[in-house]
Amino acid sequence: MASLALYYQQLVDLPAAQSLCVLVGLPKLISYWPALLGISIVFQLLRLSSNTLSSLVFGAKFDSLSARQKYDWGIRVVSQVHAIIVVVLAVPVFFKEELRRDTLYGFNDHAAQLYTIVCGYFLWDIFVSVSDVKKVGAGFVVHAVASFSVFILSFRPSLQYYGASFIMFEASTIFLNINWWLDKLGMTGSRLQFYNASILLSLYFIVRIVFGTYMSYSLFKDLDAHGTQTSTTLYYFYRVGNHAILGLSYYWFYLMISAVKKRFPTKVVDKAKKVA
Repeated sequence: MASLALYYQQLVDLPAAQSLCVLVGLPKLISYWPALLGISIVFQLLRLSSNTLSSLVFGAKFDSLSARQKYDWGIRVVSQVHAIIVVVLAVPVFFKEELRRDTLYGFNDHAAQLYTIVCGYFLWDIFVSVSDVKKVGAGFVVHAVASFSVFILSFRPSLQYYGASFIMFEASTIFLNINWWLDKLGMTGSRLQFYNASILLSLYFIVRIVFGTYMSYSLFKDLDAHGTQTSTTLYYFYRVGNHAILGLSYYWFYLMISAVKKRFPTKVVDKAKKVA
């Protein structure tokens, strides 16, 4: 461990890397960029090993999936691990004194570690989306690039406090992935999927629609009043990105409700209520 820490510090101390971080306006990234790259590699290794692990756990049900479904399964495994980790780590950010004192430009090491994981994930997501763009479409590439671009700015430092609000969106991703897995395991329309869908919709509405809208309002109210260190260009970058994310959240919520109505007929919902 001592030799690993020494090697890590040698990477941090590289003059070229330090100069580059300062040049692009991300001075706080100097101490974290090796971890960010390492996390991207770990996520890729997780994706590559997920099929073997999933086959051991789910047996014939997983083995019977198509090659494409197995690939998508691995993507979901990485997404799930990332979502659980960052949601847990995001909660303490709201209680860090240095961030509460300065919600726009405060810096905290715990928050920086959180954003290192988030940026490592989206860097991995960029490469995955680009390599599979013909299948997933350009929208996923744009989402990955935009997300990475927003969260990497936390190393200016900027918006470390508010950034945690949008990381909490990932709480709904946990149940969205479960819903997808239940489909692939032949449990479409089951009571378990109904309960999961109910949690998914409720959590999505709370963290993305209610909490997300409130924190967005608070963010721009704060920026309008105290954002002296935020350039006009960056301000509108944040605003356009935020409106796009919220707009998509509202639209996706509508689609999710429509999908649940089609998937669970009234009689299935009534049976589930009777059991509950």
